Amino acid sequence: MKAYQIIGEIEIERREWQKFSKEIAAVDEKKAREKIFCDFGSRQRMKRRSINIKSVTEIKGDKVVDSVVRYQIGAK
Repeated sequence: MKAYQIIGEIEIERREWQKFSKEIAAVDEKKAREKIFCDFGSRQRMKRRSINIKSVTEIKGDKVVDSVVRYQIGAK
């Protein structure tokens, strides 16, 4: 698995957007995008059209901040 940092914004109210940055462990970039859509959809009941992903970048294991992601990718 690899670690990805995803930066984007979500629509919290009509035409009001809030920025987000999240670290995700995934096999590839496509799976990381899908995981973001699934997480926001299941936890906050957001539709895919309300999620706007600006960038997906792979990050090295020693740069990962989230302890859960660090454990999932096997970094120390």
